[in-house]
Amino acid sequence: MIRHIQEFLGLSASLNYQLSGTPINWQGVLALTVGEGYSPPVTATLEAALDYLNHAYGQTKRRLGPFAVLHPIRTAALLARAHRAASLPLPVAGTDMSTAAAELPIRRLSPLEILTVFLHDKQEDLVAAKYIPDVWQSLEADYQRLLERLPAQEQPRLESHIDILTRHPDELYYNYLGRLLSHGRDMPEVVRTKLADRLDNTLDLRMDLQGISPQTDCYEMIFSILFTQSDSSRSDNSPHPSQGKINGSRRLFQLFKNAVFLSLLRREKLDTLDDTVRLLVDTLARSSIAEAQRNLVHLFQYHLQDKHLQREVLHDVMTYCRAGHISHVTPAGDRHRLDGLFKYRFDHEDRDTRNRHLDDLYQDKVLMAEAALAFMAIFASFRNDPTFRIQGIDARGIHFDPGDK
Repeated sequence: MIRHIQEFLGLSASLNYQLSGTPINWQGVLALTVGEGYSPPVTATLEAALDYLNHAYGQTKRRLGPFAVLHPIRTAALLARAHRAASLPLPVAGTDMSTAAAELPIRRLSPLEILTVFLHDKQEDLVAAKYIPDVWQSLEADYQRLLERLPAQEQPRLESHIDILTRHPDELYYNYLGRLLSHGRDMPEVVRTKLADRLDNTLDLRMDLQGISPQTDCYEMIFSILFTQSDSSRSDNSPHPSQGKINGSRRLFQLFKNAVFLSLLRREKLDTLDDTVRLLVDTLARSSIAEAQRNLVHLFQYHLQDKHLQREVLHDVMTYCRAGHISHVTPAGDRHRLDGLFKYRFDHEDRDTRNRHLDDLYQDKVLMAEAALAFMAIFASFRNDPTFRIQGIDARGIHFDPGDK
C-alpha cells in the first residue's frame, strides 16, 4: 500500500516512464499497475483496455500537468496495492512479517474490477463532443471490441459499474454519492473504486511540491509554537514560491470532498464493508491529514509568521474541536469563524459561485489555517473513532439537523 507521498511520486514516475516508450510496453505497465499472474487471455484483455485508454486520452493532461491517462492507471495501482496489503497479517512483535507475507498466496484484483477502475471516468472524460466524428467512431469501435472480450455475463455488469461511478449531468454531488453508495453492498467494487479515486486525487495534489520545507514537521512546529520561544515554523528566508494551478483554498476544497465522502460511508455503514475498504478509508484519512498539515505549514512559514498569532490560532481551534463542533454541520454565526465553513465556503454546486467563495477564503489566511487544523482533527477522528462522522451530511446535501443520528 502507498504509505508516503514519495512512494506515490515514485509510482507516478515509473508509470510515466513506461508510458513514454515507443512502442509502449503494455505488459510492463500492467505488471507495475496490478501485478502479474493473470492468464494470457485476461492479460490480453487488460492490455487492450490500457491501449484503448491511451488512444482515447491522447495528449490530454490533468490540471497539474501529468497526462490524464495516468489517473485511471494509477488509481488501479492504488487499489491493487490496498487489496494486496489488506490480506497481510497484522505485525506481531518478534515475528518476521516479511517471511510470513511471502508464504501467503498473492491476492489479486479480479479482471472485472480492474476494468471498472480503468474505465471509471469513461462516461465523463471520453465523450463524443471532445473528438472529431471519425476519431470518435473509431474509439467506440475499439471499446465495443473490448467489451466483446469479456464473458457475456460480465459485459452488462461492467457497464453498470461505469454508470454508477459516473456523475450524471445536473446531478448534485451528494445525490451522486448517495446513488453510488446505494449499490455498495451488491457491488462493493464501486465503493473500492471511488475510495481509490479520491485517494489518487488527494495524493495528486502533491505534484506541486514547491514551497514546503522537507525539514519542517508539522507536529514539531506546533509543539515549538506552544511550548518554546524558538521559531521552527520558518527554517530559512526563502521567498514565497510561485503560485501553482491549485492554490490553498482549492486544496482545502478537496479535503472537504473527502470529509463528505467518508461521512456518507460511515452513515451507510459501508466503511467496514471489507478489509480493502477499511484500509482505503484509513489511508484516505491519513493522506488527508498529511495534506492539511502541508497547508498549515505553508501558511505559518510564509503568511502568518507572528508566533503570538500562530499560538492564538492553535488555542482557538483546539477549543473549538474539543467542544465537539467538528462533528456536525454548523450554521454561520458569531460564535466562531469556523462555523458555517462547510455550508458557506464549500457547498456550492455552481462552479462560478464556489470559485468566488474559494477566492474569498484564499484571501483570509487566518481562516485557512483554522480550516487546515480543523481538517486535521476531522480526519484524525475518522481514524481514531469508528463511530465518528459529520452529522448533517447525507445524500440530500449539507443541512443543519441537530436530530440527525
